[in-house]
Amino acid sequence: MSHELTEPVHWQGRQWAVTGYGIEALDGMYHVPFSDIPDIDAAPPRWLEDLCHRYGTDRDDLAAALRVARTVRPGAEAAPSKSAA
Repeated sequence: MSHELTEPVHWQGRQWAVTGYGIEALDGMYHVPFSDIPDIDAAPPRWLEDLCHRYGTDRDDLAAALRVARTVRPGAEAAPSKSAA
């Protein structure tokens, strides 16, 4: 079972994707908007543990999606460009 992901798709794992919306389950059952994704320095969000306790959740894939989402979300501090001198 799959659903159409929100464009653009920034990253896609085995079970989760980082999209223009935030983090989406590939099966369409769960999604987390960027507004619920905390900064890198913040404590792990409550929804992370809640989703990890759901039957069949791939913890490593969800953790990877969170790492990517924290770097691409609107307002995230961009890494310095390699071309910058």
